[in-house]
Amino acid sequence: MCTPFAASDTDFRKPTSKPNDLPVESPGMSNRSYLLRLIIPFAVMMVVVVALSGWLIYQAGVAGARAQQIIELKNDAALLATVVGRAASMDDAQVMQRLREEGKFREVRYTLIASDGRVTFDSEVPLEQLDNHNDRSEVLDARGRGTGQSVRRSSSQGIMNIYAANTVAAHPGFVVRVSRPERAPLWVNARTIALLAGAAALSIGIVSWLAITLHRRWVAPVRRLADAAEQMAAGQWQTRIAPDGTAELREFTTRLNLLAQQAQKQLEDLQQQRSDLTLLVDSLPDPILLTDAQHRVVLLNAPAARFLQVTLAQAINARFFSVLGEPSLLDLYELASRDTKPRTPHMREIRVVRAGQRYTYQAVAVRMPAGGIVLVLRDVTRLAAAVLMKTDFVANASHELRTPIAAIKLAFETLSEVYTEDAQQTARCITIIEGHLKRLEDLLQDLLDLSRVENSEIKPEIMQLRLGDVIGVIRNTMTPLARNKNIELIIEADETITFHSDRRLLDLVLKNLVENAVKYTPSGGRVTVRVERDAGVGASQIMMQVADTGIGIPPQHLERVFERFYQVDAARSGSSGRGTGLGLAIVKHALMALGGTVKLDSVVGRGTTVTCL
Repeated sequence: MCTPFAASDTDFRKPTSKPNDLPVESPGMSNRSYLLRLIIPFAVMMVVVVALSGWLIYQAGVAGARAQQIIELKNDAALLATVVGRAASMDDAQVMQRLREEGKFREVRYTLIASDGRVTFDSEVPLEQLDNHNDRSEVLDARGRGTGQSVRRSSSQGIMNIYAANTVAAHPGFVVRVSRPERAPLWVNARTIALLAGAAALSIGIVSWLAITLHRRWVAPVRRLADAAEQMAAGQWQTRIAPDGTAELREFTTRLNLLAQQAQKQLEDLQQQRSDLTLLVDSLPDPILLTDAQHRVVLLNAPAARFLQVTLAQAINARFFSVLGEPSLLDLYELASRDTKPRTPHMREIRVVRAGQRYTYQAVAVRMPAGGIVLVLRDVTRLAAAVLMKTDFVANASHELRTPIAAIKLAFETLSEVYTEDAQQTARCITIIEGHLKRLEDLLQDLLDLSRVENSEIKPEIMQLRLGDVIGVIRNTMTPLARNKNIELIIEADETITFHSDRRLLDLVLKNLVENAVKYTPSGGRVTVRVERDAGVGASQIMMQVADTGIGIPPQHLERVFERFYQVDAARSGSSGRGTGLGLAIVKHALMALGGTVKLDSVVGRGTTVTCL
C-alpha cells in the first residue's frame, strides 16, 4: 500500500517532478572522460618537461659554441695586433690589402680603430659608413685592460656579432678588433632535435603504459563500482561486485558489498514492519491518512477510505486535494504543511454530512520531519452532542435560577432593615447569607459566560478598539476591589493604541484574570496589568499580561487550572474566599474564539503570571 517518500515541494496543489530524476552519463562517455581527465595532465606535463629540457639543452649548446667562438676571436685579435704592430705605419696599403684577403678567407671582419675612436680600416664596411667607435664596449675594455670582448648587434650590419679587441703595443692608442656573426653550429640543432625526438617517443610510451595501467587498475573497476551503485540506487540491493583493481578499490568493493547486504536486510525488515503497520492502521477505528513530501497519498486505512468514499486503488499515489474535497480539511492540511516545526499537532473540529446525518470529527494534522503530513480524524459526534446538551442545560438552569435568587436577595435586604431584636446575630446571619447569595450570583454569571464562549458557533464581532477604553473599564471595576484588600493595581499600557478584537470577549478575559489576581493576592500585594503590541504577530494584535504577587499555584495543578470547576485546595486561599472554578476556563475559551492562546507561569509563594497572545 505504501510507496517510498519523495522529496518535498512547497505547493501541495500543484504537480511536481522528482528532483532525483537527474540525467545520467552513459558508461562509454564516463570511461573516456574519466580516463582523459587522468591521462591528459600527465601528457601535458611530459610535453612541457621534454620541451623545456630540449630548450635548455639547445641554450647550453649555443652558449658553448659562443664561448668557443669568443676564444677563437680573441686569439685572432692577439695575432692581428702582432701583425699590425710590425707594420711600418698604420696606413700601409700592403698590410691593409693583406688584411682584407685574410678576413675574407677566414670569414671574419677586421677593424682598426685610432686613439680618437676613428675607424682607419674595416675589411667589410666602407669607412664613410662607420661612426666613432670609442663608445663600443669591447673597445673600452681593450683600452682599459688590453683586451675586450662583447656579443651585441652591429650598428652598421644590423646582425648579432661576436667582438674581440686588443691594443697595439707598437702604436699607442690603436685598437684592433676581430668580429664574426653569431651562428649556432649545426651540431647543436641536430643533437637537440634527436634528444627531443627520443624524449617525445619515450613520453608517448610512458603515457600509453600509464593509460593501460590506469584503465586496468582504476578506471574499469571504478566503472563497475559505479554501475553496481546505480543498480543499488534503483533498489537492486542483491547486487554484488567481485573485488578487482588496486588494494584500495578491493577494500572499497568489499565494504560496498557489506553495505548492500545490510541494506537488503534492513529493507526486508522495513517491508515487514510496513506490512505490520498497515494491518495495525487498518484495525484502528479512526480514519488515518498519510501523505509524502509531494502531497501524494501513501497510506490510507479502511475507515479513511470509507470516510472519503474512495477505494485504495483510487487514493494511493493520488494528490491529496483530489482525494479529499472537504474545505475544512484542506485548510487544516495546508496549515500543517506551512508549519516550520515538524511534529507540531494542528487540531480543528469539523462537521460533515454523510447519508443525511451530521457527524463531528476532531481532526489532527501533523507535519513529519520528512515533509509528509499525517491526518487523523476522531469521531466525537456523541461527545459533541453530550457537550451541547450540557451547555444547553447550564444555560437553561442559569436563567431559571436567576429569578428566585433575586427574590431571596431582596427579601434578606428587607430583613436587614426591619429585624432588630438581636442585632449582632442578625448581622452575622445576613452577612453569611449575603456571601452565599453573592457566590451563587457569581456562579450563575460565570456559567452564562462560559456557555457563551464554549459555543462552537460563536462568531466574534471584530471591530477596531482603543486600548484606553478597554483599560478604563478594568480600572473602574477592579480598582475598588483591589483597594478593599489593600492591593496596589498597576496598569502599564499605551492607551492610545488601537487594535482589532471583540470587545465583549476581551472584557471577559481581562475581568476574570484581574479578579483572580486580586482574589488570590494577600493584603499589601501588587497586581500588574501590562498590555502592548505583539511584534511577533502583527501591528493590529496585542499581548496582555496579568501578574500578581499572590500565593501562586503548585506545579502539579498547572495543567488542570483551565478545566471547568477545577479548584486548587481552598485552604490555600485563606481569607480570599472560594471561587467558582470557571474563571480560567472562560479565559481559555474566549481566547480560542478570538484565535489567541494563553500561557500561565506560577511560583508558590511568589505569584502568578498569565500571558495572552
